[in-house]
Amino acid sequence: MLEGSRLSISWQRLSRPLRVRGFVRDNALLFAATVGAGFFGYVFHFALGRLLGPAAYSVVAAAVSAVYLLTLPSLVIQLVSARFTSVATARQEPLVLRPLARMLTVVSLGIGALTGLIVWLLRDVVAAFLQLPQHGIVAVLAVSTLLGMLVSTNRGILQGLQRFGWLALNLVLDAFAKVAIAVGMVLLGFGASGAVVGVLAGPGIAYLQSLPTVLRLPRGAPARTIPGRDVARYAAPTVAAVVGITYLFNIDVVLARHYLPAHEAGIYAAGAVLARAIYFIGTTVSAVMFPEVASRHARDETHFHVVDASLLFVAAVGGALLLVYWLLPELVLLPYGSQFTDVRPYLGAFAAALGLLTLSNLLVNYFLSVDSTRFAAPLLTVGGLETLLMVIFHQNVGQLLAVLVVSNVCLAAALGALYLLDRRRERIS
Repeated sequence: MLEGSRLSISWQRLSRPLRVRGFVRDNALLFAATVGAGFFGYVFHFALGRLLGPAAYSVVAAAVSAVYLLTLPSLVIQLVSARFTSVATARQEPLVLRPLARMLTVVSLGIGALTGLIVWLLRDVVAAFLQLPQHGIVAVLAVSTLLGMLVSTNRGILQGLQRFGWLALNLVLDAFAKVAIAVGMVLLGFGASGAVVGVLAGPGIAYLQSLPTVLRLPRGAPARTIPGRDVARYAAPTVAAVVGITYLFNIDVVLARHYLPAHEAGIYAAGAVLARAIYFIGTTVSAVMFPEVASRHARDETHFHVVDASLLFVAAVGGALLLVYWLLPELVLLPYGSQFTDVRPYLGAFAAALGLLTLSNLLVNYFLSVDSTRFAAPLLTVGGLETLLMVIFHQNVGQLLAVLVVSNVCLAAALGALYLLDRRRERIS
């Protein structure tokens, strides 16, 4: 009896945010934290751009984009962890969570170790494609993959429990450690190779910070466990979502580094980084929306009003930032300095492209939260189309950027139409 009482108290403490935090408050909290993390993220790029110059900075930008691509599995694990945690919470099954965390941690370690090994074995190919000066940078990419996988399960649990305070701190610590180590290494004379080492620090510290919540998950024999086949079934469309969105988010910078001269590649990378402020703000809204919609869907409650509010917020913020990028390019470029003035004519187009991708990412998260795969075909089709067009049209920054804008217009329109069809079906039913 006493053990059951302790379990109840422990679970109430973990799940309390579900009852006392409103949707708006959660968005505000995570939004503020993402602004803080984004600040450190931009300091990372601005400082390294100033310290290294366009040519050397393009090495760091390409390496960071490659890390995003290599850690695609970690984003899958986080979404899987967040959804099953949300559903278990909605159904009042706290004892399911510890076995789930254990299973996903083992999977994360296995995938991270395998991916890191493959990257290292193909180090000559990776270094040649990205024009990296040293194999040491490839080694950093391999280890970063493993660390990114480790923290993914815990972040998903924090998100599913709606522990947005801990999740917010986790993101800020990650970004701060990254910029502190990277800038420190450059100032010590290690150049672009030293800057890439900063990518290792963030996930390691973030993992340690996330452990207390996971270790406090209720202990005991659950009435049921989540079958591995259920996790695998849900993971399949999640892979498509993460691969598609992350690929679209990074492949243009990687291809710019591959096709363009070093200076132009650095200019393109700077424009992409500046516009990503819109995307990162949108991810905070998606992170709050996802567990809320998943929980409501599991209880068979209405949820479209949550998605509508999220879309409206992202559209409003994105539109405001687009105007700033278009009308005040000098202000936006101020952190990078005079070396990057060539990016000024492209800022508005970069902002429009990333704003559309942000809306698409939110809609993909909606489909995943209700266990729907309808997003997969348009997402993967646009990813292939964008790559093909960039392989054909890559003579300068303007050509690559035009392909980026057209691709994101097509994706946002297709996903928006599918979402409207879902809403219409609900009204009819």
